[in-house]
Amino acid sequence: MQKRAYKRKDTWVCGIMIDLNGFKAINDTYGHAEGDTALILAAGLLKNAFGEYGVVTRYAGDEFVVILNTADEQLVQSLIARAKENFEEVNGTHDKPYRLSASMGYAIADLHTETIADFMNRIDRQMYQDKLGYYAKNDRRKGQPAAADNDAGQ
Repeated sequence: MQKRAYKRKDTWVCGIMIDLNGFKAINDTYGHAEGDTALILAAGLLKNAFGEYGVVTRYAGDEFVVILNTADEQLVQSLIARAKENFEEVNGTHDKPYRLSASMGYAIADLHTETIADFMNRIDRQMYQDKLGYYAKNDRRKGQPAAADNDAGQ
């Protein structure tokens, strides 16, 4: 049996799994130094969107996890919308030959009743659903609108 995360009374939290769309193409096309620059830029955008309400951490590769101390679903949806707007805004102002975007999935959990592993799996599945929607509309190799290519996944 896995241990629960906390023994405190108030253990409702929100987790958001974030994966950068088309990040492999940035590394492959422009090199790992530019990939690092893109990661730093994305981290700043995420911190700007979520930092007032929680913690943003790099999870692995081009994935981030945000932990928010809230169970307010409306607030979470608003913050996700803000983060996606931040990405769109920077795409209009930076001079990079690529666009940054991210797929995001969230869940609210009571850590008294759910393990961290189960919680992480849930937010990962939600993020993957958002990613499928993104790649249904965008060419995954270039981060641009897809022509006839609706290949989803990464």
